[in-house]
Amino acid sequence: MKKTIFNTQLLLLVCVVMSIGLGTSCKSDEPASGSKIELLSFGPAGSQLGDTISFIGHNLDQVVKVKFVGDSVIQSAFLNQSSTLIKLVVPSYTTKGFVTLYGARDTVVSKTQFDLLVPVVITSLPASVRPGDNMTIIAQHANWISEVWFAKNLVVRDSNFVSKSLTQIVVKVPKNAQSGPITFNTRGVKPLSISPDKDLTVVLPAMTSFGPIPVDRGGNLTITGTNLDLTKGIIFKGTGSTGVTDTVKTFVSVSPTQLVVTVPQTTAKGPLTLVAYSNVPVVSTTKVQLVGDIPDLAPLAYAFYEDAIVNGWSDWGWNRTADYANTSFVRDGNSSLMAQYTGDWGGVDFTNNSIATTGYTELAFSVYGGPGTNGFNIPVKLNWGSPFNATIKEGEWVEYKIPLTTFGSPATISNLLLGNETWRGTVYFDHVGLR
Repeated sequence: MKKTIFNTQLLLLVCVVMSIGLGTSCKSDEPASGSKIELLSFGPAGSQLGDTISFIGHNLDQVVKVKFVGDSVIQSAFLNQSSTLIKLVVPSYTTKGFVTLYGARDTVVSKTQFDLLVPVVITSLPASVRPGDNMTIIAQHANWISEVWFAKNLVVRDSNFVSKSLTQIVVKVPKNAQSGPITFNTRGVKPLSISPDKDLTVVLPAMTSFGPIPVDRGGNLTITGTNLDLTKGIIFKGTGSTGVTDTVKTFVSVSPTQLVVTVPQTTAKGPLTLVAYSNVPVVSTTKVQLVGDIPDLAPLAYAFYEDAIVNGWSDWGWNRTADYANTSFVRDGNSSLMAQYTGDWGGVDFTNNSIATTGYTELAFSVYGGPGTNGFNIPVKLNWGSPFNATIKEGEWVEYKIPLTTFGSPATISNLLLGNETWRGTVYFDHVGLR
């Protein structure tokens, strides 16, 4: 029994000695808080570039550099530094992101991202840009621009910018960009959407001339102009029910000032249309003339119909259906008047107006005969007088120039009838008027 008590007392003595030894060891180590850099908070939130911000923590006197995303501040530039506080000015190239505090032996990365309230100001835009070329935008705090939106909701994000700096961004203009408003979106505590007052002009291909005139179907047509390399396709006026061929997308050669293309076999006389990569059409003011085709008509001095019913006239006809904007068969211009006669003694009847004939000597019009109309007559009447019979040729345009003396030289015209007698069929009228 005494042996047991002795052992217990010995064990307690050993424990006391060990405890004293451990306590001595603690005094030789670091303080309880340690010597590692500790970041507790920083701010204020919503600071701007150039503002003073504070970092609060422990052992901050060991920090030799504070690194932001895009910029950094070294120790000699700190405004104030102690073990619990660092004050500094937010550097110019800073962008949103985590902040890193560098010490001699360790680093600390913030648990939250540092964000700013940045007033981006666009100061300069180019007057015009070419699709596919680089565009430079000058701005204050341009490095905070995150997106550029072109017209028609076409966006280029900063991951695809050519370059970005504090004062400018460089963006490649998309091939399919169109003229219109441009918008810049920014990052920051309060993201901005900036739309300059002036729209962006995106250049288009332009024609100055083309030839030869006339050109053979299947031959090469040379187009001269500017920015022709921005042409995605060319539309020729075509024959057939649609009046338009498919877009030609393969060229013999192309440069900014010259484009050579082979003329499709289905091409008809008419304007030439360049289609830009933005799908914006550019239509020529002159027409493609083709070898073997009939020449243009002489201009009318006064028109009843020219691509549409004009000069205040109306068609009060009967026993026919009419299309005033037909493009299937056109003698000149863009449209013709298709008349499908469905009953006896019908007609296209220009009325509800009047024109004095002083200075005019003839009534002129062109007519094209549809299937089965060859040899039929169109009785032409002025003011319901005696008719002049114009004979139809199926599949051909025929121009009639009828002296007004044929109709008794009326002083005014208040009615013009293009009738059908008793036959049925479809014909096309074009350039109906006076010379």
